Amino acid sequence: MMYKLHINLVALFTVCVLILNSCALYQTKTLKGSSGDIDYENIYIRTSAYEGVIFSEHYLHMKNGLKEKFTPTLSDIELTEALLRNQLKGINIKKINQGGSCPVIDKKLNKYKRQYFGYIDANGDKIISINCLWEKKGFHDFTDKIFHKAPDDTTWKTDEKNVLDGCSYYWTIKVNLTSKALFDLYVNGLG
Repeated sequence: MMYKLHINLVALFTVCVLILNSCALYQTKTLKGSSGDIDYENIYIRTSAYEGVIFSEHYLHMKNGLKEKFTPTLSDIELTEALLRNQLKGINIKKINQGGSCPVIDKKLNKYKRQYFGYIDANGDKIISINCLWEKKGFHDFTDKIFHKAPDDTTWKTDEKNVLDGCSYYWTIKVNLTSKALFDLYVNGLG
């Protein structure tokens, strides 16, 4: 009897979590950009669990060489984030370039800003490529803001951010929405 009660409580808890996640409050904003004579609109999204930008399929620099790009929907990003939260620890077993003064990415996932890029691979699968960025806040960043010496860097909302090294403060991963699997985790070097 207690075993069945426990299973029912676990099932009820799972359903409640799914309902709460599906009711997540979004803050979204359209961000206009241009490259040459091509205009595009990215979508800034912020929830209690993550902050990111959905890059338009019209963003020229987005993963050059891809034949078929698409602009991910909010539903695509919800699924992407659910898969990321559920599978990241399993794919991050080796913890490359993490630990010590560098964060362990699956333990600090909520600290990263995301850039989402959508494309269709050679098999016809929908892929979301995620660029993850940690904005390091040090003493000088704090004092610069007080004395208005440096504005916040918002270029990550309109341009793909490419950072060399920086350990696990910067990393990328791909999510196959068709097969619901993560792949190609790459954590920047320590340099």
